[in-house]
Amino acid sequence: MIKDGSVQSVLEAANIVDVVSGYTSLRKRGITYGGLCPFHQEKTPSFSVNAEKGLYYCFGCGEGGDVVRFLERMENLSFTEVIEQLAERYNIKLEYEESGGPDTGKRDRDARLLQLLDRAAKFYQVYLWETQHGEPARAYLEKRGLGREVCEAFRVGLSPDQWRGLHGKATKEGFTDRELEEAGLLVRQTGKTYDRFRGRLMFPLVDHRGRVVGFGGRTLKDENPKYLNSPEGPLYQKSHLLYGLYQARRAIAEADEVVVVEGYTDVIGLAQAGVKNVVASMGTSLTDGQIGLMMRFTSNVTFMFDADRAGTEAMLRSGELARNHSLRPRVALLPSGKDPADVAVQGGAEQVSQVMAGKMSLLGFELRQALDKSDTATSDGRVRAFEEVRRIMERAGSLKEREEEIPIVADKLRLSADSVALLLRGQGLRRQQQARDVAPRGQGMAERLLATETNIEREFLVAAACHPERAVALLEALTPEHFSDPSNREVFVGLRDAFAAPGGAAAGGKALAGLQSRAQGDSEAGRLYVRLVMEADQARYPLAVLEELHLRVQEQYLRGRITGLRARLTEGGEVQQEQRQLFHLEQLLASVRASLTNLDPEEGRP
Repeated sequence: MIKDGSVQSVLEAANIVDVVSGYTSLRKRGITYGGLCPFHQEKTPSFSVNAEKGLYYCFGCGEGGDVVRFLERMENLSFTEVIEQLAERYNIKLEYEESGGPDTGKRDRDARLLQLLDRAAKFYQVYLWETQHGEPARAYLEKRGLGREVCEAFRVGLSPDQWRGLHGKATKEGFTDRELEEAGLLVRQTGKTYDRFRGRLMFPLVDHRGRVVGFGGRTLKDENPKYLNSPEGPLYQKSHLLYGLYQARRAIAEADEVVVVEGYTDVIGLAQAGVKNVVASMGTSLTDGQIGLMMRFTSNVTFMFDADRAGTEAMLRSGELARNHSLRPRVALLPSGKDPADVAVQGGAEQVSQVMAGKMSLLGFELRQALDKSDTATSDGRVRAFEEVRRIMERAGSLKEREEEIPIVADKLRLSADSVALLLRGQGLRRQQQARDVAPRGQGMAERLLATETNIEREFLVAAACHPERAVALLEALTPEHFSDPSNREVFVGLRDAFAAPGGAAAGGKALAGLQSRAQGDSEAGRLYVRLVMEADQARYPLAVLEELHLRVQEQYLRGRITGLRARLTEGGEVQQEQRQLFHLEQLLASVRASLTNLDPEEGRP
């Protein structure tokens, strides 16, 4: 887009020593300059710049090139952006190919507006730090725990509490009302004009090239709006800007991670506490354009939003958007009722480090949010909870990420980790088969495992195999009729007899190994025997699960008997005898349900 002649003029004017010196200290060594490499951590200088040839090279990491390559790497800029930045620096007017770039009028207008905004930022800074009028604002910053050094790094300032404070200064420097209006600094209303920002703490909004393109102003009074931003215009588009990115760009690249917060003071507070790789989304709605800016620097993004409902919902939305762009989103949870600035200023670097050390994957955060809201006390509730887990897991970025969260799901749903993994494998099978328009074998797997009679029976047998000594009494309390599935009934009888034999329960695994030989061919019972042996060896089922499943088996058996009796009563017959049986069974069912309700979560005993 830029004409070759203009590019050549820029390259001839650009002094590589001058440019590189802005990033690392250089010392002259004969015909070259040496210093510490800005691209990697080192203690012994191995970085060399040749001014005559216009080249740099690091003998440590092998990074090298000309001044354009240097800025492309250091600032994550495109070739065109580097040439434009150098042209501004060395005051060279660029020429563009026809229909290839901005027209002359637009370029001149943008240059004037950028100049105006930069001077406005300087004016606000001076007003804050060097005038008596800035004392209340300085006191406010001190009360918030934000020091002058970090505030100056972000060019924080103060707008005069006057209708035309900035206007008077700008017009004296030759800027017109039209330019002030286009820059978002002036409001025109009913023929009158006045400063948009009055008596506000000013946060310059800087693009990734370091140019002021707008402002955010925070009131120091009790008035609305609390924050006032520049209007969208030729230079400022909120959806394509991240507050603090220019200051954080190198730290993001070095850490290979960007921390995203909501507000200006969150960024400044964290930067003061030592977290330099932080930016703000300037609200709770992250955009595709902002994601694109992050992707220039890293694929790892950590969200640290306010510890309230709005912050939680914002992290879920923003995390999903980041995941859709193939970024790796994580979540850093703050103490309840705190925002990042509170933690950074009140708790300092130590508490910030604790928050960062506790960050979790977005998937883990989503699962915990869903499970905490679910009713996992009942079988039906766990079925619904797992369906929500299934939906969330489908969004996982990788199989590894999904596997890392299996233990928390297993704990909440009171299943073994293997059972949860089995359900998720069924989920993968279902998606593949549905894509081929084939009836999925995995259909209803969660329901069968978590709720139906067959699988509650099966899970009880597996849990019993994990605790032989306790299982002896529990198995003796049941009958084959408690097991509706023929395979389960067969395995129940074999397991009960094996454990009831002299020394059977103490033998544990050996007794189970003997049972395995009883399975004939590729039968369901045979596969269940094998599973019992494997699960017992791993001891994955806690005793509490065995106790609950024992009650669940009784509950569904009694429920089935009661349903059958009620059906027979409607058909006639020996009413008195059936009613006595029904009364007795209903009492037993009430007792079992009471035991389930009163289960001790620690001991698993009623």
